[in-house]
Amino acid sequence: MEQWIAARLPEEMNRPPLDEHLATLHQIIHQDLEPDPEGGGGMKIKQEVAEDRRISIEDKDMRHGRKTKSQRFDGFKRHLAIDLDTLLVLAVAVLPANRPEDEAAPHLVADITAQDLTIGALYIDRGYINAPVVDEVVRRRGTIVCRPWVARNGKHFSKSAFHLNMRDRTITCPAGEVLPFVLGDDVEFPAKTCAACPLRAKCTDASLQRGRSVFIAENELLQHRLRKSAATAAGRAQLRERVAIEHRQAHPCRRQGRTARYRGRRTNVFDLRRAAAVTNLQLIQHRLAAANSNAIRARAA
Repeated sequence: MEQWIAARLPEEMNRPPLDEHLATLHQIIHQDLEPDPEGGGGMKIKQEVAEDRRISIEDKDMRHGRKTKSQRFDGFKRHLAIDLDTLLVLAVAVLPANRPEDEAAPHLVADITAQDLTIGALYIDRGYINAPVVDEVVRRRGTIVCRPWVARNGKHFSKSAFHLNMRDRTITCPAGEVLPFVLGDDVEFPAKTCAACPLRAKCTDASLQRGRSVFIAENELLQHRLRKSAATAAGRAQLRERVAIEHRQAHPCRRQGRTARYRGRRTNVFDLRRAAAVTNLQLIQHRLAAANSNAIRARAA
């Protein structure tokens, strides 16, 4: 196809719309095909998935996404920021389905800032915990309400079995061995110590030349506070306040539907804003109607 165009319309190859179509053709070939090892100059389908693989000819922004290891979806992810006091949708964002949640946070914060609003407290899903806005709210001594990450390690001791002293920056293993730690780095206990430990079988199946390692996250201090909060009745009650947000998110999502109406991220952001605006107007109308009804009853009484 490219050779045919080059022979007949060489001056059009680098101009719209042909340049975009040819770029799409090259992208598809590069991500899905590879030279045939049997030779002959032929191509064969790759037995692997290319990173950030394009999944649609018509929509360059769509991607594969996953809710769980077994549940996949195609297209985009919706993100909404809702005011917990009024339940009004303040900002929305749409990203390709393979992008992590924290990448949507800057878009949401930009829309909120444009309304001359300041975020005093964040009630967020765990996927947003690494977003820059979390650090900003913490620096302003604001409130972060989020479920902490749950450490799992199969049949072996999980991270929760190790005691972290956040003041002294030390970690103590279940057998009592103490080591210093650095945020954002792995702590590896001495191989000799682990080899002689009576709890080794419950802790690690690494070779005898390696000791047990534990990763200390960059935001381990915040995670530590979230775990302590979730262990209290007051902290669990605070987490339940986000249930109202989950219910409110369902309204614009149900109004917009499960299928993207347009091609491209920008047009779908517009559509999500439309759905959010209608949801806000509906909420305001219901509250005005309820206030008028209460006023009428008060006058009648």
